[in-house]
Amino acid sequence: MAGHHLIRAVVPAVLTVALAVPAAPAAASGGDDATASVPADGAALSAAPAHVELTFSRVPVAARSHLAVVTEDGRRVNRSDTPTAAGRRLVQAVSIQRPGVFTIAYHVEFADGGEAQGSRRFSVGTGVPPPAAPVPAEAAAVSEHQHGVDPVSAVLLVVDGLVVLGAVAMLLRTRRPRHAGPDPSAPPGPPAAHPGPGIRPVP
Repeated sequence: MAGHHLIRAVVPAVLTVALAVPAAPAAASGGDDATASVPADGAALSAAPAHVELTFSRVPVAARSHLAVVTEDGRRVNRSDTPTAAGRRLVQAVSIQRPGVFTIAYHVEFADGGEAQGSRRFSVGTGVPPPAAPVPAEAAAVSEHQHGVDPVSAVLLVVDGLVVLGAVAMLLRTRRPRHAGPDPSAPPGPPAAHPGPGIRPVP
């Protein structure tokens, strides 16, 4: 019975974690925090740059940061998945082959544990500055690079919880006392009494 009570107590906890993990928000993010960018926000370039860079007020950690340069139709022009850190700057190599408007979307983690996210826009070969990004489009570009627990990790957490439950159940089963049987080391008891000859048992 103790095993059933334990399992009943643990199962709701595992399910609660499983349901909460996919919806858990990323770590608290700060504001924009970028102090400068190359190209500058709103710049109209005649030639495509070989890289873009962002300067922050704090030291970023490149391995835990995301910086993407995308076209208006959402095509990435990054030449690598991870930017390069140089002091307080993040540098991302790009390959821009045609004119258009480009958005630099980023989500950065800093050495002090803080975070920042935002975007910058520039144009190449159009002769005019880029229009302001619509709020939904900018939010979508930034959210693509936010950190969080993905559904695969959530499923693995659920599986781990079920494995723990199975181990607990097996442990309780192996420790369950068995019904006591005859002790083979005990001396034999007296033989059963039988009625003597000529004596009939009373019905």
